[in-house]
Amino acid sequence: MGSALTKSGGMENPVVEKPYIIKRGPHRLAAMLHQPELPGPRLVILSHGFTGQKAETGRLFVDMARALAGRGMAALRFDFMGSGDSSGNFTDMTPLTEMADLHAVLDWARRRGYRQIGVLGLSMGGGVAICTVADRPAGDVGALCTWSSVPNFVSWRRDSDPAAVDPENCNRVSRRFFTDRPKVDVPAAYATIVCPKLQIQGDRDLPGFRAGFAKNMRGAIPPKRHVIIAGADHTFSRASHRRRVIRMTADFFARWLR
Repeated sequence: MGSALTKSGGMENPVVEKPYIIKRGPHRLAAMLHQPELPGPRLVILSHGFTGQKAETGRLFVDMARALAGRGMAALRFDFMGSGDSSGNFTDMTPLTEMADLHAVLDWARRRGYRQIGVLGLSMGGGVAICTVADRPAGDVGALCTWSSVPNFVSWRRDSDPAAVDPENCNRVSRRFFTDRPKVDVPAAYATIVCPKLQIQGDRDLPGFRAGFAKNMRGAIPPKRHVIIAGADHTFSRASHRRRVIRMTADFFARWLR
């Protein structure tokens, strides 16, 4: 178990960081819980992207989790099956296996007594988060934030990409990855979610992501907000963009998880 100091309001607040293993069938999902000095009922679960892991690019999720804990909200980063330190093989990962992982993490959070739960998803993790939240009972998730979310799974790599299934590709997936998808895809799922929603992405996001998610947002139930950051790329690699996204996201969850 470790600790870190997070600045909030000009003061440094201690944050306890503790690793956990969350079981999902035969699999063991590696996770890191960031706990504020005064534990409470609020928790934000962070869902990483395709080929990512619980720290994310440039430790983006670490910084986000510490910012949330500094605002008095616990944060849980975890590795999907086959990624990072979790069990399983990456080649066996599909959208449905990642949804099952996120369901298991949400159930774990409920068993531990967290009553006000938010979900944050990046890229593919955003699409997985949307479909999973839509699959939960109404009110189970209190707020949903997505960063550069996959706008849908139907057209995303509609045909099997030969490079993706090439055994010489270290990030290869099975052909089942392209068929094992939610019955209710991202746009339809997003339209059913009643909790507050925030999508943040840059105007230099991956091709089709910005326009695709703009369509999803039009059919979404308020409260909802779509923020486009000028000059930002898919993972907010510039420090100024990162700081803005983290601040905006922490403000969003602090407002809606009460």
